[in-house]
Amino acid sequence: MEKKKKENKKKIQKKRESMEKQGGQGWICMVKGMAVAYAITCIFFIAYGLILTYTNISEQSLPMVALVCTALSSAVAGYDWAKCRKRKGFLMGLAAGLVYTVILFIVTGLASDTFTIGMSKVMTLIVALAGGGIGGIMGVNGKK
Repeated sequence: MEKKKKENKKKIQKKRESMEKQGGQGWICMVKGMAVAYAITCIFFIAYGLILTYTNISEQSLPMVALVCTALSSAVAGYDWAKCRKRKGFLMGLAAGLVYTVILFIVTGLASDTFTIGMSKVMTLIVALAGGGIGGIMGVNGKK
């Protein structure tokens, strides 16, 4: 009985040390995940701009492309965030999707004269949350 208590104490201590060590690195890892997500967004829209410039594709597909890009980018951010924290993947993914969207809305608000919250913004938020949540689940449950 005494041996089990000692083993449990060792496991708990090891887990605490791991979480303390992860605390400082976790934020850096989360910032890196968000940077990768926005790098994907930039690459996506540069490629789409080139496609629009050199082909006859109309700009009517822009909202759909933006939503797909948002889903993929927030999924990558959610994956990275959950992989860093190694727990609560869905919640970490939702948080990543929310942060991605808030940053996106701030940049959009600063870049334009007017900023209104309409159905397109709500849809962007929903897609980012869904993508982040799915990415977070994959980040926690993926191979180690």
